Amino acid sequence: MYDKDDIKAMLDSMSVSDVLRIMSQVCYEKAESLRANWQDPETAREWEKVGRAVGKIKVKTELY
Repeated sequence: MYDKDDIKAMLDSMSVSDVLRIMSQVCYEKAESLRANWQDPETAREWEKVGRAVGKIKVKTELY
């Protein structure tokens, strides 16, 4: 399991934008897995919403 220090180390080695891009991608992959393997479209939609929200934050970080 990862802890706060692991996340800090990741942020030190990558830009915030890169971390958010990866998080968004993972959310979409999670949604795809839920649809394909668990037949759970409702939870998949929630993961897609999170992926979109993280993607929007990523775009905003690139503006500053």
